Amino acid sequence: MTNAPIFIVGCGRSGTSLLRRFLCQHSHVGIPLESLFIVDYLQASSRIPVDRMTAMLVREPELKEWGLHPTRADLRDCTTVAQAIDRLHQLYLAPLRKVRWGQKTPRFVRHLPLLNAHFPDGRFIHLVRDPRAVSASLIRSNVHHSTAYYAARRWITDVEQGLAFERAAPHAILRVAYEDLVAGPEDVLRRLCEFCGLEFEPAMLATPQGRGAEYSDFYSRIHANVDRPATTDFVDRWEQDLTEQQVALIESVAAEGMGQLGYARTTRGETRLPTKWRRRRDRVGGMVQQTYRYVRFRPGYLAFLLYRKARLGLLRSFLWLVNY
Repeated sequence: MTNAPIFIVGCGRSGTSLLRRFLCQHSHVGIPLESLFIVDYLQASSRIPVDRMTAMLVREPELKEWGLHPTRADLRDCTTVAQAIDRLHQLYLAPLRKVRWGQKTPRFVRHLPLLNAHFPDGRFIHLVRDPRAVSASLIRSNVHHSTAYYAARRWITDVEQGLAFERAAPHAILRVAYEDLVAGPEDVLRRLCEFCGLEFEPAMLATPQGRGAEYSDFYSRIHANVDRPATTDFVDRWEQDLTEQQVALIESVAAEGMGQLGYARTTRGETRLPTKWRRRRDRVGGMVQQTYRYVRFRPGYLAFLLYRKARLGLLRSFLWLVNY
């Protein structure tokens, strides 16, 4: 059996939390909560000495959400950032008595070549979902505070990144459709286990009790369904949640990706995009709401995030892409 890490990636609200739940019920696999900080350290690893980065790494607020309180001594013998990240996951696995770590951070889909370079034996699971369903969920979310335009832009950006990596490294990545996962979870999980070098375990299909409790107040509402049995009820819910104008806009923005993945459009032709002024207004409004939730529900997180970005030379690019 291989101990290669497993990365679950894709556009947010594509079912990555559900897939994490299934995999975490395997006797060998443990996947902590989302960990956006990882790619920052990997991006800076060629410019900044590893001992300087590990001194910052052990202070990451997200590690506390994992239930970890590491010290510099835990990473003393790590000579690369990748080794340090692996060590942190090993510390996470130890009390669980598991041997295979994974990551479920959807935005990692934008950094697949970087992750593959540092973890060349990694297995990547690219989860895709109908952009209208994704957009409806992003719009409803009290964390993402998105609009139809930005949700569709996010979907097409993330899907294109995943498909590009599939073409570049088909042996390292497996695409899974959310609609297939909820309609036939056992068939999908057997295929996934074979790809990852795992033995399928029936316990993966069990409905857990209380896993959603691990999510903080910041994430609790968007993960409200994580403890419920897999269901197809949400596959077409977008038909009720979205207006005709929103559907037309999403389908226009995401048309190319929908065609590649086999999602049929219900509208035809191009739809007028929101004006530049309105897009900027919506973006600023979303950023304000997100900042408020960070300050209220994740005290200290936002300050350390900005500190890390600045220290690693990533602040400018972060501010440009935030909320996109």
